[in-house]
Amino acid sequence: MKAIIAIGIITLCLISGQVLCFRLIGCSGGSVMFKCMNSNQNKSYDHYKGRFFCRNRDCTTGINTEIQHRWDYNGRFALYDDENSRFFTVFIRNLSREDDGTYTCGNNQKWSHDVTLVVNRTSSSCGTSVIRSANISQTITIHCKYDHGFKKHTKVFYSLNIDPVIVLNSSQSSQSSEEKFILSDSHKDHFNVTIRNISTADDGVYLCGVERDQSDKKPSQTSITHITFIKEISLNVYGQITSVQVEAYISKSVFIKCKFPQKFKGNKKFIQKDSSEKIPVDEQNKWVFHGKFHMFDDTSEGLLKVFISDLTAADEATYRCGVNIAENHLFTEIKLTVSQVDHFFASSKSSAVVGESVKLSCSYPEKHNETKHICKENNEKICQIISSSEKQRFEFSDSAAGVFTVIISNVRLTDAGVYWCGAETRHKHLTSVSLTNKHQLTLTMPPVIRREGDSAEIKCPYNANHSKVVQHLCKGKCFNNDAENIIQSDEDHVKKTKISVKNDTELNLFTVTITDLRAEDAGKYWCAVKNVFNLSIDLMIIMKDGITHEASVGGSVSISCKYRNQNQSVFCRGDQPNICVRDGVRVSSDNSINGRFSLTDQTSAGVFTVNISNLTEEDSGKYWCGEEHSGSFIFTEVHLHVNREMTSSDSKNEDHQQKEKSDFPVIAVVSVGLILLALVIVLILFKLKHNKHDTISSDRRESRDHEMAQEESQDSHPESNPLYSTVQLPTNPSDGLLYAAVSFQKHEESPSEATVRFSKDETHCDYASVITAE
Repeated sequence: MKAIIAIGIITLCLISGQVLCFRLIGCSGGSVMFKCMNSNQNKSYDHYKGRFFCRNRDCTTGINTEIQHRWDYNGRFALYDDENSRFFTVFIRNLSREDDGTYTCGNNQKWSHDVTLVVNRTSSSCGTSVIRSANISQTITIHCKYDHGFKKHTKVFYSLNIDPVIVLNSSQSSQSSEEKFILSDSHKDHFNVTIRNISTADDGVYLCGVERDQSDKKPSQTSITHITFIKEISLNVYGQITSVQVEAYISKSVFIKCKFPQKFKGNKKFIQKDSSEKIPVDEQNKWVFHGKFHMFDDTSEGLLKVFISDLTAADEATYRCGVNIAENHLFTEIKLTVSQVDHFFASSKSSAVVGESVKLSCSYPEKHNETKHICKENNEKICQIISSSEKQRFEFSDSAAGVFTVIISNVRLTDAGVYWCGAETRHKHLTSVSLTNKHQLTLTMPPVIRREGDSAEIKCPYNANHSKVVQHLCKGKCFNNDAENIIQSDEDHVKKTKISVKNDTELNLFTVTITDLRAEDAGKYWCAVKNVFNLSIDLMIIMKDGITHEASVGGSVSISCKYRNQNQSVFCRGDQPNICVRDGVRVSSDNSINGRFSLTDQTSAGVFTVNISNLTEEDSGKYWCGEEHSGSFIFTEVHLHVNREMTSSDSKNEDHQQKEKSDFPVIAVVSVGLILLALVIVLILFKLKHNKHDTISSDRRESRDHEMAQEESQDSHPESNPLYSTVQLPTNPSDGLLYAAVSFQKHEESPSEATVRFSKDETHCDYASVITAE
């Protein structure tokens, strides 16, 4: 096709520089194009910038621009100004009857012309608008119908894809069969345009029209013409969007998302393997299963999701992920390779406590350093992407080459299930996730820990849609043959003397209370609704009688623990028994030696003994002797106190301190006795001071009487040797302070005697001393 600018097709009617005879005829729903020319054709085109086509002075309807050599747009109005020509082109799209009226076109300073626009509907073909679709390299024909009165008019076919507008018209000489665009006119009521070897560049809007003047007659050589477009064609060119290489692995899974233009989000999707027939997705917004393919047509996002699990070598192929459009389809090519690998982690099982966190480890090919990904299987075994509202609880981190971890925080009941993780690869129209690791995650409620003789509440949450269904509590997994049914919501609870229940349908919580706990009550309990929901809870019992041991640093200690029925034994350290079992196990029946810790079973005696050697002060703390059987735990609390070993200097200091402590009572008693003696003597002195003369006389008489008595006694008992005492008072008791001294003397030739002397001391208070001499 020869692309030309429509020059000379349209002229203006000029009358003394005032133009009022220019009349445009448009088609309601169609478009119109005309050329606004300089009023003086003999003068060169002016160089003033600024062209306009406006209905009123403020140009609220129309367009005003200073842009040259390209189209400028203002809503439905477009203007192209070529400074090297004597005209500019105006294009108005999607006409309506309200567009009828007078307009002015011109430049901003020199000249202007009035133009009258008439919009009418002249035929049934007026204002037709259609959408056509084509595939790359395809050939299509566009049919344009016109009114019989225009059979001799020049037909035009415009493409709005290139600036300026490219025109093809029937007045040109016949086109070669090798041309891309070929126009053929029937000269009756339609003309056809054939577009060959379509490419993506041909995508866009095309217009079918006729050249006309102010009337419906065929324009003459001197007519002022314009083009009335009677049909608009939106051509969408489709084909292979892209080709993507996707790598997956035997026995693993792959998740693929194909993205299509939003305009086709409601169209039916399909998947195709090699040259086999297309597998249609007949239902939208739900998972559809077909052979090994699980497919989901997501109309809200314009996506086709494909999940293929348990891959084998036979799944390696070229696939087409496509959407049906008009007479053909649009697709993305997927070249899937399925490799054999042995270095990925095997499937794993993990258990998490509701409200706590759990860590999942994932391996992936090191060459794929793309976005890390995790998804969760639904009831149909299809791995769905974690919703955006939940992703904030999933934290990704690289732990080693080719390995990353996913930590799920604040675990919820809905988190239980099967997870797949892997590496995500993104392309413009396709996202693929090669899933390499499978994790089975089960949930338990936080353990209930109570002491022997206490009561325990076991709380069983359930989904709101199970509120009218019977709830069960079992010891062992409900509905298994070996499970013991404890209670259910529709049972007569009065018969269960140790058990009471409460079912709160507003909170969706079934609570069972067990009183007067015994060792045999310990175990794993299961909350269940039918056989579709099972949640386990551990009831751990702490026995009443605890154990306390004292030991010294550097020494050793042996701790004997009772256990029943030859259960598994465990010895661990921690403030709480459940944390102790999880994180602080030192030795057990399965691991009897661990550094300084060793465990010996005495099965016949129902005892196991734990020995800890080379003790340190840090070994002091709380330990637990535990026995476990089928998930049932019974604990005995152990307190170990390790005292620091004493050195020789520490021993001396301690002996000295002990001696001081033992001497203190003796010293205290002697001190108190001396004080009392001093008080007695002071009282005696006080009495003596006021009765000194009588006392002296009395003493002398008593002395003579005593001497006489002694002589008589000696005469009568010559072998006896009695004691006697003398008290000597100072001659002047008023001089100075007084003290009394009592002396006991023994003479070989005379009886023992005691002398009390009172003396004066300038620096002491009155005191008495007793002196015994031999």
